[in-house]
Amino acid sequence: MSRILSAIFPLLLSTAILLMGHGLQLTLGPLFGLKLGFSELQIGYQGSAYFLGFIIGCLGIPHLIRSVGHIRVFLVLISLATLALLTLGLGGQSLLWVSARCLSGVCFAGLYMIIESWLNESATVENRGRVLSVYSVITLIAISLGQLSISLDLSHMQLLIVGAMLILLSAIPIGLTKTPAPAPLHQVSFKFKTVYRDSKVALYSTFISGLITSGFLSLGPIIGKALGFEALEISFFLAITLVGGALFQFPVGRFSDRLDRRLVLAGLSAGASFIAFITVLFEVESAAYFYVIMFFFGAMTLPLYSISLAHANDNSKLSPVETGSVILLTYSLGSVIGPSLLSATLLVSNYGLYFIALLTLTPFAIITFLRTRTVPATQAHFMPYQDVPVTTQEAIVLSAEDAEIAQFEDNKPAPVKSTMHPESPTLDPTKVSSQNGL
Repeated sequence: MSRILSAIFPLLLSTAILLMGHGLQLTLGPLFGLKLGFSELQIGYQGSAYFLGFIIGCLGIPHLIRSVGHIRVFLVLISLATLALLTLGLGGQSLLWVSARCLSGVCFAGLYMIIESWLNESATVENRGRVLSVYSVITLIAISLGQLSISLDLSHMQLLIVGAMLILLSAIPIGLTKTPAPAPLHQVSFKFKTVYRDSKVALYSTFISGLITSGFLSLGPIIGKALGFEALEISFFLAITLVGGALFQFPVGRFSDRLDRRLVLAGLSAGASFIAFITVLFEVESAAYFYVIMFFFGAMTLPLYSISLAHANDNSKLSPVETGSVILLTYSLGSVIGPSLLSATLLVSNYGLYFIALLTLTPFAIITFLRTRTVPATQAHFMPYQDVPVTTQEAIVLSAEDAEIAQFEDNKPAPVKSTMHPESPTLDPTKVSSQNGL
């Protein structure tokens, strides 16, 4: 493992520096926009523009990479991402900010894609899972550190420059790496109809997860500001949510390998709904109280994506990469809606995030639980759970190959896909084996 880590160290270093700048940008953007006089609704539109750009990048960047190669596209995207961030300092024109945030989404979709394809190319059969785990941890730590840096004694404009410097610096390790560029990216068609037919629960939970998570990532600083938090408290408010999700991701995922995953999805949704209900009911505005609340809120909501992906793979007749691409795009569609919806809700209440969680996750938890009672499990788990960062299709490629290897090494024949009901798994107790970012 030390040999592979040494080989991909420049790539991981670039990732860490890049995502520190990105984490700072995620926190700084809404606060700077608020200072410039943007309304919550306008800031919500800017958050939606970022995720719309992310979808555009996921669909369009692979064609550009196939034309000119990974390294050239990486350097171009670094330049454009820096340009997009510095554009925010030109003034408070709403259209300018929406355009810059959209461009930023395109760039980071491509940057994630290139980094992950390089990791996929460098990993081997023996270490693929550990490489993905290291990448996931670095993603979490780097974004959290970037968010915490908002508490530095610097003006918003100075922080903007620091973020741009970090994004630019991230190009140096990859620009100097001796590791060969990866092979061309996978080209996958999106078969929504097939995945929906095979696993409705997975698509619904993925969409809701994108709706809630994107709203928090885009407007979390605004929520903290409205609750009266200082800069350092806002940083912890955001970071503790990611930490909660990261710590619960793996144990909850492994538990889902031993149970009907629909029950796990229903349980997580019910838990998040209960936390949201308590928050709305008591209306406590203490920062320490919210650290606890958001730790468990992140623990309940952030694992939804990876478990939904595993559940969809259990039931889909498509390849893991084709299924995962539909799940990712569904998450991204929810992410486009989430910030605008939350910003409109915040006009009514500072607890808008929790009202949205209640109104979406509660009915989902009830319906999904009832579905497990009326539609019995009929199929064994096809794929073991893998913690997958919510980034691009290439992370799904990496995790899918690792899961297929794990299944192959189990020395058991792959379970036969059921034709009785394609959605629900029958549990085989002998067959126990997916930040967020964006």
